[in-house]
Amino acid sequence: MTHVSSEISTEKKGRLLIIDDESELREVLIALLEDTTGDICQAANGAEGIQMLQNEKFDAVLSDEKMPKKSGLDVLKWMRENNINTPFIIHTGYGQKEMVQEAQRLGVFAFIDKPWNEHHLIQTVQKALQSGQESRKP
Repeated sequence: MTHVSSEISTEKKGRLLIIDDESELREVLIALLEDTTGDICQAANGAEGIQMLQNEKFDAVLSDEKMPKKSGLDVLKWMRENNINTPFIIHTGYGQKEMVQEAQRLGVFAFIDKPWNEHHLIQTVQKALQSGQESRKP
């Protein structure tokens, strides 16, 4: 579990949790998103992501779907069962119809296919962070 903070106020840009079992991919995502995100935390699998979500608040979650221990969909299910309505983005190279339908039923914020378009990824994460921040306002 690692935290990356930018010097600009984290309040305005939001907190993002990246869950992915590929450390190189997490590093690429952090490099891509650190300028537009206030605070980025990372988890190496779904179980670790759930552990972080139990202890911390995030404005958005960007998760891989296929991971050991718990999938992205498992994390999304756990969040909804625990009334955590944080915007959830799934990035996947496998767009299985059943997973997509279940994720939509659970209120997934967006899907991003791999390989992703960097501009689209950044925009989607920014919208999710903004949405998450607005829903946390009193």
